[in-house]
Amino acid sequence: MASPGTVRLLTALREGSLDEVRPILDTETGTVTYPDATEYLDDRDGRSFELLEALAERDLLYREFQEKQYICPRCESKGMQYTTACPFCDSPQTIRTDRFRHPDCGYEGLREQFVGDDAVVCPNCDAELESLKHLESNAAHVCEECGDVFETPEHRLRCRDCRHVSDPLQTIERILYRYFLSERGAAWVDEQLAARQALAEVFEERKLHPEIDTVVTDGTGEEVPVHLFARDDLLNDRVVAAVHERPDETDIAALTALAADIGARAALVTTSGEIAGEGASDLLADDDLTVLRVTKNDELEREYEVVDDGRAGNSFVGRLADIFKPQNG
Repeated sequence: MASPGTVRLLTALREGSLDEVRPILDTETGTVTYPDATEYLDDRDGRSFELLEALAERDLLYREFQEKQYICPRCESKGMQYTTACPFCDSPQTIRTDRFRHPDCGYEGLREQFVGDDAVVCPNCDAELESLKHLESNAAHVCEECGDVFETPEHRLRCRDCRHVSDPLQTIERILYRYFLSERGAAWVDEQLAARQALAEVFEERKLHPEIDTVVTDGTGEEVPVHLFARDDLLNDRVVAAVHERPDETDIAALTALAADIGARAALVTTSGEIAGEGASDLLADDDLTVLRVTKNDELEREYEVVDDGRAGNSFVGRLADIFKPQNG
């Protein structure tokens, strides 16, 4: 969850360079984007909406209602259009008109049935009227598909892409929010930034040259965003580091795989002092990985806990491997 892009986005909200993250709706295509978020996130962060929702679920962001979006149940296109439909055949080809009633004989019909070339005449009793004002009238709708006349059409949504017409209750409803940084989110990003800075200072003390929020090039030539990368080109020493509140097995595996791919050692920092997951202990046995935790004084130490389900347990002292010992070759 604590990807470089996520930290970058919450930092912008924390520092005030970004006040909020708003959804932008393209009225022609129905597409919703979050350009305020996309500006700070990386491609590897995935869909902006899903990441923002995940941050809101963790109370790092709070949200306010903006509007609703409806998704086609057939092709999953976004932004369906409102329309009306015939209650008998469900066709959207309906026209609003007026239905007239002759009060003397009780005949009911549409406008064109009463209006002739030269006069207004009741088609039932042939009574000639001065105008349509002498008839009772009310709104009506005519279906051009089946020809039925009805008072009230059905509410429907029509897909812009596949043209499928759906009952609103059968579509996928999504609420769009505006997102703001919460108090917990502000504290969280402060912890992340402090941990990265503390590790960078330690690297500097060991004569390594750290870069915060940078990219490294993996074996396929792809640039991978990382929290911190430190190097000593003279001694051929490299360390790639990740900072997470509560790293899990996925975080550990991704970091160690990247480090192995680029010929570096790995440093993992937990700001909570915990690592989650039953299988984490096996991954932590990697000789090229050192795990550190941040103390309340923003200092780093090697003691941390591995927990199964969020409760403290299986506490042990982190490995004593020196990540600052230069590599050769």
